[in-house]
Amino acid sequence: MKQLLVLCWGLLALAGTTPLPLQNRALEMVLDEFHNKSHVQFVFKQQSVVESVETLQMGTFVDLEINLVQTVCRKSQRGTPNCRIKAGGRKQMCLACFKFDSSEHVLDRSVRCLSQQVPIFQQVKKRQAQECEEVKLTGEAHFRPGVFAFSKGLPMWSN
Repeated sequence: MKQLLVLCWGLLALAGTTPLPLQNRALEMVLDEFHNKSHVQFVFKQQSVVESVETLQMGTFVDLEINLVQTVCRKSQRGTPNCRIKAGGRKQMCLACFKFDSSEHVLDRSVRCLSQQVPIFQQVKKRQAQECEEVKLTGEAHFRPGVFAFSKGLPMWSN
């Protein structure tokens, strides 16, 4: 019985860490955008990813915080599976959010990648959080039925 309980916990842990297709797609879009910048000369690998996914009325919101580390491979070798992490290499953090509609098309997005050692990192992180709130609201109704009274066109009551 104890072994079965341990097995169930293990399966739940695995299920909880398996990324959803939209999360994988968002992560790939961030990595593609980062590696397409002209100043990036080497391949960066993801070291860690903090993600949150929220299902909303008009789609899915994916929020990512990705820590990247520099490898020894040049950008032209991006598909190479054996790229070792460069000792003393640069580290970058990408902050990104995406709003997907029900057909999994990107409605809106915001992506920023920079070094955590940059003096303005905290300011950029705060601005990114504000932009992500705007991305999250993309396509969402700004009113809900029953919240407002519809009195236009009704006759005035007079005594």
